[in-house]
Amino acid sequence: MSLRDMTWEDLDQVADEFERTWSQADSDGESLSRLESRHFVLRYLLTTSRARVACLDGRFMGVTLLGLAGQPILFPQAPAQLTQADAALSASDQGARTLERMQAWHRLEERVEDSIEVRSSAQAELKLFLVAAQARGHGVGGLLWRDMLAYLGQAGVKRFFLHTDSSCDVSYYDHIGMERAAARWSADHPEETDERSGFYEDIFVYAASVADQQARWGLRNQGGGGSK
Repeated sequence: MSLRDMTWEDLDQVADEFERTWSQADSDGESLSRLESRHFVLRYLLTTSRARVACLDGRFMGVTLLGLAGQPILFPQAPAQLTQADAALSASDQGARTLERMQAWHRLEERVEDSIEVRSSAQAELKLFLVAAQARGHGVGGLLWRDMLAYLGQAGVKRFFLHTDSSCDVSYYDHIGMERAAARWSADHPEETDERSGFYEDIFVYAASVADQQARWGLRNQGGGGSK
C-alpha cells in the first residue's frame, strides 16, 4: 500500500467510489447517480488544499480531502467542472429536482456548522474521508488518517473538524475519541423534511485536537498543539 498526492486524473475514480458508497436510492438511472456523486466530490474540491490517495498496485483504495484556512486551493479547475456537472443535472426534470435538494442539503449543513461557530476554533476541515469497499478492514483508513494527522501537526494546526451524517458509521468517530460538536436530528426538525428529502436523516459535526489524536494513534507530537 502506498500514499501519494491526488491528481486531477484521479477525480473519476474518487467520484466512482463515492457513488458506490453513497449512491442515492431515488436516482433515475446510472447517469444521474454518477452526476450526483461528481457534484459532491467537486464541491469538496472547491476548498481542498491537500488531497491524498491510497493505492495498491495502481488501484485506488481511498482518499482524504483536507481544507486548511489560508492555504491555496489545490484544484482551481474545480469550480468550472462543478458548473458543468450541475448544468448536466439541470438538463432533466429529475436531475433539476435532485440538484435543488442537494443545494438545500448543503445549506442545511452550513447552518449546523454556523450554529457552533466551529471555524473559529478549528483551522482545518476534513472534507472527505473515503475508503474503497474492497480495502475496508485492511488498515487503509488508519494509514490515511495517520498521514493526515502528521501533516496537520507539521502545518501547526491545533484543531480540525468534519461533517458526517446518518449514512456513515458515525460511531467510528466516537470510537477514535473525536468530540461530537453538533448533532441535528431529523426527528426534531420536521420543518426540514423537504430539504432532507432523498438524503440522509441526521447531521453531525465532529471535532478534535490534533495533538490528542496524534497521541491516540501513537504519533509523536508534531506541532499540533493542545486542545482548545
